[in-house]
Amino acid sequence: MKLKLFHIFFSLSVFLLPWQTRYIFHTLSAGEGMSEYGVLSIYVVEILVVLAYLLRGRLQLTPGAEKLLKAVMVTMGAVFFSLALSHVVTVGWFHVLHVLTAFLLFSLVLDERTSLNRLSFLLALGLVGPSLLGVCQVATGSSGASTLLGLATKDVAVQGVAVVETATSRMMRAYGSFPHPNIFGGYVAVALMMLAWSIRSLTSKRLLWLVGSLVVLLSATLIMTFSRSAWFGLLSALVLLVAQMLWIRKMPPSRAVPLMTLGLVSVLITLGIFHNQLLARFNPSLHVEATSIEERASQYTSFNDVYFTSTLVGVGPGGYVFALESLDPGHEAWSYQPIHNTFLLLMAEVGMLGFVLAARVIWLLWKQLRLNRRRAGGVFGTSLLALLFVVGFFDHYLWSLWPGLALSALALGCVARYSFEETKHF
Repeated sequence: MKLKLFHIFFSLSVFLLPWQTRYIFHTLSAGEGMSEYGVLSIYVVEILVVLAYLLRGRLQLTPGAEKLLKAVMVTMGAVFFSLALSHVVTVGWFHVLHVLTAFLLFSLVLDERTSLNRLSFLLALGLVGPSLLGVCQVATGSSGASTLLGLATKDVAVQGVAVVETATSRMMRAYGSFPHPNIFGGYVAVALMMLAWSIRSLTSKRLLWLVGSLVVLLSATLIMTFSRSAWFGLLSALVLLVAQMLWIRKMPPSRAVPLMTLGLVSVLITLGIFHNQLLARFNPSLHVEATSIEERASQYTSFNDVYFTSTLVGVGPGGYVFALESLDPGHEAWSYQPIHNTFLLLMAEVGMLGFVLAARVIWLLWKQLRLNRRRAGGVFGTSLLALLFVVGFFDHYLWSLWPGLALSALALGCVARYSFEETKHF
């Protein structure tokens, strides 16, 4: 009974990961208004993850996975140390609760009894609803609110909604069920890479048709998020994947070719429909893109002001926005944003101490991947890690928000598990 309940809660937590249903306790202000980074809340999915972890019992880990988990626990210690010295304790505690839940999710993925193929299908199936919602958002230019589903009202005419602007029109980007299209794009990109891993073990024609349908839908959705970080991340991962396979002289399984073709055709058709919007995303002379570039550039100039207030232990988990506000008060809440770089944001919030310990975790993963660089696990793990690195370089949500923390935990857990697949070949 206990094991059955575990599978139910864990499967639900992965399937429902894209949805943002939560209970909000309070929202803190930053400058002239309430800040989205001051929202104190607990997500329903977090409760499911905790229940699954409690029902799982003692984890079954390989020696390498156990060493990696201990390194993550040491990093968690540095996060708590930073929190203890933070001036934004309330926000910090809630952020640390999200980090702890992500750690539990990472631990469950790391357990050798967890089926990676099952995880891939659950995440991809969980993105079907958000993808269909995203298509409707792009087509209609609006999206209704739902407390039950964790959706906020959005309209293309409202300032602050993510749009693609051409010389003649404005089009709403696909949010799906997420707070921002970039997060949606990150989830879709990771799901496609995880499906690519699972293709190797598919034997049933029914499953092949299912995966083919998912690849078509998710590939089209990825374009409609218009997330450049997700595009570059997935493209980098695929290029690296092909390069590694050529280097070790391995070919993908024959069943992977038609699925890859379906994905490519889906992307090309979607690009054909939205080619003007695609070109607009790379046109810095347009107002929306120029504003985006200017805001991101200004974030790098203000980074040193925040970082050097506490270089060793940082300004505290979740404290970057409020550190900015204390240094330059009196502006609108929307003007205080985390720097769009996960690595620099992590360094600023948990200091050099926490950053070095987090880097050690990635180094341990990289060493294990290099040991298996001629095997499927090493090839796919390196590619998925590259995807996360590129996304993290251009965006902050992998650390700043619960959906990003959950994605990081799930993806890094899969990278670790891929790296321990020592006996598996293509």
